[in-house]
Amino acid sequence: MRDLRPPGPFGTVLLLAHRELVARLLSPWPYAAASLICAIAWFYGAGFLRSFETESVLVTTDPLAALNVIVVIVLGVVLGLRLAASLAWEREHRTLEVLLVGPVSHEAVVLAKFCVELLLFAALIAAYVAYLLVAQPLGAGVIGLTDAFALGRMPVHALPLLALGLLASAWAYTVRGAVVAFLVLAMFEVLLGLLGSRPPHELSLTTAYLHSALNVVAVVVDPVSAVARLSDLAQGLTVQTPFALARTLMAVALTLVTLALAVLASRLRGAV
Repeated sequence: MRDLRPPGPFGTVLLLAHRELVARLLSPWPYAAASLICAIAWFYGAGFLRSFETESVLVTTDPLAALNVIVVIVLGVVLGLRLAASLAWEREHRTLEVLLVGPVSHEAVVLAKFCVELLLFAALIAAYVAYLLVAQPLGAGVIGLTDAFALGRMPVHALPLLALGLLASAWAYTVRGAVVAFLVLAMFEVLLGLLGSRPPHELSLTTAYLHSALNVVAVVVDPVSAVARLSDLAQGLTVQTPFALARTLMAVALTLVTLALAVLASRLRGAV
């Protein structure tokens, strides 16, 4: 007689993740995302090489470092936006209600969606590394495994942004509301970065006061900001210092906390 016992929490997550992963792989967007990052790498590498043809350039750092940061940031934003739409789409189309009466727990739904995007994130990073080894203008046939895997801990810094998208999706009732909430939550660090990149003498009095106010708020917001964990990459690149292990561990902790908040938000919001 066939065993009809429930699969258990772990089995439920695997079943949901399998369903989501098959649906993702049958859609064109992962392949479009892989093409996008390869195109970014090609334009960056070709432009870098053209600079040698027109002027004398002394390269003292890894030319792929900036490219790696750009790719990780782009993938973090794209996958974060997709996760921002995931749970909200289920709620908007009443499929979340079907899962919950299955019965499937909120924890299983949240973890399955996050794990699927995490697997796709890893697959896209692998595709990018393969492109570096095969066709990158900066070193096709020259770049070795050590250079290709110079990303190191960089992708970990994007995980809080993915979890933030899931938190926004768990709280919102519609896909549009989830995407707007995700963008608003990320806007603080973006605005602070834009103001900080401008010399003080170019700021108007209003923007100078705004910059000062944002810097005060940043003391509290930065430690728990998903965007700030991504900006760690750009900051480390600018000052040419290795990424601090403490920052990476902070990114992991922030991801776990944000996922827990996403489960709590999903429970509070319910299926409708």
